Amino acid sequence: MQVKMFEVKGMHCEGCVHTVRQALQSVPGVIDAQVTLNPAQAIISMEDELPLSRLQEAVSQSGHYNLSEIQEQTSTTSAKRPSFFKKWFSHKKSCCS
Repeated sequence: MQVKMFEVKGMHCEGCVHTVRQALQSVPGVIDAQVTLNPAQAIISMEDELPLSRLQEAVSQSGHYNLSEIQEQTSTTSAKRPSFFKKWFSHKKSCCS
């Protein structure tokens, strides 16, 4: 199984999120697609790696959406975490502060 993260451009509301999710889940080989509006991202679980062009075609047929793969940058001392987790946790305030 492959898991890839993509930036999704062109989404403006939860209806867009639903449309993109449905489009991605309709692609043969996609196991699951988690799509969020803020940040505008999709995390796609696939049986095997699928070409970006196949995923892009599915979302383009559903509207004016554009996918671009997010490349993870990790150092040897940091755990590999998607960038949206880092952003989310860095903006959260402690409940004890």
